[in-house]
Amino acid sequence: MPPAGPGANPDTSRTPLRVGVILSPPASIGGGVGYGVVTRPAVTDFCAALSSIMGVEVSAGAFPDYLALLEAMNEGQADLAWLPPVVALRSASQGSTIPLALPIRGGTAWFSAALFTRGDSAITDLQYLRGARVAWVDPQSASGYLVIRAWLRSQGLELKDVFSQEHFLGSHESVVEAVMRGDADVGATYAHLGEDMQWVRSAGWGANPVRVLALAGPIPSDVVAASVRLPVPVIRYIRDILVRHMTPDLRRACASLLQAEGFIAAESEHMAPLVDLLNHFEDTARRLNSVIPPKRP
Repeated sequence: MPPAGPGANPDTSRTPLRVGVILSPPASIGGGVGYGVVTRPAVTDFCAALSSIMGVEVSAGAFPDYLALLEAMNEGQADLAWLPPVVALRSASQGSTIPLALPIRGGTAWFSAALFTRGDSAITDLQYLRGARVAWVDPQSASGYLVIRAWLRSQGLELKDVFSQEHFLGSHESVVEAVMRGDADVGATYAHLGEDMQWVRSAGWGANPVRVLALAGPIPSDVVAASVRLPVPVIRYIRDILVRHMTPDLRRACASLLQAEGFIAAESEHMAPLVDLLNHFEDTARRLNSVIPPKRP
């Protein structure tokens, strides 16, 4: 049943909704199957569950990349989307989308990006980075590349002059292994902070002895966003469903599609650390895929 009270179904929600997605490539062309994979059956189940609550048709539309998806949202051809944090921030700042909700995984909706080195490394501070060999996850990784690079730029570092070698290793595990073996001097990975945001509760390096050189964040792992062309009452209604009134079917669909155990409402302060870095990010809308950091233990 639709939720009652302030979140009750507004008349304007009778208009069909379209959910825009970037489908993960099948394993046969290198997509693999793993955490964060978006498949058509999972999207279909999500649309059906949301449609059942809202009483309107909800369908999915696949797009080749986030640039095409954001253009569709700006033109009103897509109403909802699941966006990586950097893409969500840029589209919101350009007036194309409105952040609705943040998925909760492992009890948290946030992660930080970390630059680290071995515990016995001679690199004890950022001032000693010059000439270092750095290991990144891949150009699409927020925690393993994009965010920490933007943070370093915000500190006045010209990265082309800082690192002697840069390597993309494809996974957080490979980055950690390269640093611990000495094949790389520093690496980038994710970190989950404690409740006071002052200490690292868990991170990509696990129990390995490391020195943290920089932390950027915390930032949302990803964002459910709405097109600004969607009526405000409908936007509020969908947010209310996700945050307060999920049915068992929708909860199962969100667990399958987004690996989410629930949602919190997206607020401006949740995006603030990214806003501070906005001018330091590289262009990522066309090539970026949504890659979820592992859950906090």
